[in-house]
Amino acid sequence: MESRVLELVEERARSRPEAPAVETADGVMTRGALWERAGRLAGRMTSRGLRPGEVVVVGTGRTAELLVAVLATLRAGGAFCVVDPGYPPSRIRRIHRDSGARFVVAPGLDLRPGHPAAPREGLAYVVFTSGSTGRPKAVGMPHRAVDPLIEWTLASTSRRPLRTLQFAPLGFDVFVQEVFTALCSGGVLRLPSEEERRDLVRLAELLEAWRIERLFVPPVVLDRLAALTPYTGTVPRSLREVAVAGEALRITPALRRFFEELPGCRLHHHYGPSETHVAVAHTLTGPPASWPDLPPIGTPLPGFGARIVDGELWLTGPGVGYGYLNDPAATARRFVAADDPAGTEDGGRTGTAYRTGDLVSRDPDGLLRFLGRADHQVKIRGHLVDPAEVEAVLGGLPGVGECAVAAEQVAGETQLAAHIAWTGNGKGDGSEGDRAARLRARLAAELPAHLVPARFESVDRLPLTAHGKVDRARLPAPAAPGPAGDPPRGPVEHDVASVWSAVLGRTDIGRDRSFPSLGGTSLSAALVLARLRARYPARVDLRDFLAAPTVRELARHLTQTPGTVGNA
Repeated sequence: MESRVLELVEERARSRPEAPAVETADGVMTRGALWERAGRLAGRMTSRGLRPGEVVVVGTGRTAELLVAVLATLRAGGAFCVVDPGYPPSRIRRIHRDSGARFVVAPGLDLRPGHPAAPREGLAYVVFTSGSTGRPKAVGMPHRAVDPLIEWTLASTSRRPLRTLQFAPLGFDVFVQEVFTALCSGGVLRLPSEEERRDLVRLAELLEAWRIERLFVPPVVLDRLAALTPYTGTVPRSLREVAVAGEALRITPALRRFFEELPGCRLHHHYGPSETHVAVAHTLTGPPASWPDLPPIGTPLPGFGARIVDGELWLTGPGVGYGYLNDPAATARRFVAADDPAGTEDGGRTGTAYRTGDLVSRDPDGLLRFLGRADHQVKIRGHLVDPAEVEAVLGGLPGVGECAVAAEQVAGETQLAAHIAWTGNGKGDGSEGDRAARLRARLAAELPAHLVPARFESVDRLPLTAHGKVDRARLPAPAAPGPAGDPPRGPVEHDVASVWSAVLGRTDIGRDRSFPSLGGTSLSAALVLARLRARYPARVDLRDFLAAPTVRELARHLTQTPGTVGNA
């Protein structure tokens, strides 16, 4: 299968083989070296019998080998499926099996056997999205979707060889945009470590140090980066193009201030599920003070059709994916017949529309606006999450009778809350906090972090509708602040507690209550650390904080550096 993105990568490699292509903490890989190593691995794949359209699972982690394996797979005619090695082992095994991959590229570019399945013509990559049956669904995306996506991204942002950060989670569709906008334009792709990626205070500094010019992030991450600026004094002035996707964009005062400091930087709002990738987009124009609080998602990309059927957005065109691999029932529910000729392009599923499940409206000027979901799916840090997937795993744990998982807003972030009706003595001994910790640990062994609820609440029974279904509108709201435990002691602990209270919007801050149990995440933790860094010379990194996330321990860290005022 011919691939325009591969042609562009090869052109850049042959024109300037000595130019850098990928940067990591271990060094630089040039365009020529990347292309040559990918060619050698592609040769090994074909000699081992890789057939066109077969899936290859890539599990190298965020290293230069990741890019070698992705390019090699495409050069050999296969389709890549990138897996985060940080996922629970059971999740990784399921992805290996459900992708139908015959080969797995492990660290060291070791090519291992997988599970054989029939290839699909024209398949470029596979990503997994949340599924209601308790197992993720494998979305197959064709070359006819990837090539125009990258061409459009470069045309709508910049064709210049910009330095691009690889921020998206491994296995997330935005990864494809990051990689190929950089490599196809002759830019440099910078791969951070997982620790650097999660620590937003550190990342804000590295954006400037690495001279990052193009950035793809979820809106909540961009908002947190903007909120850090007054406390860190760091503004990544090298930024030129920022694209947000994965959830609704809200223009906060922090974002307005951020872009006022970056007059040469543009903000793009990208919309599209994994089943189509970016299908609708909007670029904000004019001074940030004039931007609407809730920008539209925009207008369809060239080749896409956007129809509104009973309030739901249906997408048509060559960018619509193949459906869910090895799951015809789920495919039939979402990929439906359409009479739009845009859905009949070469290699596509003839006359197909993808039902997004998103409710939208269309302005008189043609701009689409996101209104919400037609189902119970939610976005968590850019990931589309079906609560039913979490419920399926949670309901299988010992002692859990009925359960319902729903989304709630905590400190400006969407989080999951689990409501549990226990069976018999399933509740067990210990406090509610002890039970929550046990459940969180069991779920973390089966699910990625974004699928693990932040809050667990025991209920006598779940509220039901007249039809016997869970009435999610009547699920208990977060309880009022409870006992805080031992109060903070000394000026530093009181200072830490006041910052937690301001960031989390809570008053029940005891000295030994854990930050996650109060609704804190790595994103809100970054804001806590940034505020405290402006007051204390001690430098506490995110890893140390989350290893012992209490007021007492954070205050102890802050007073370990000579010259710090106060005591714990």
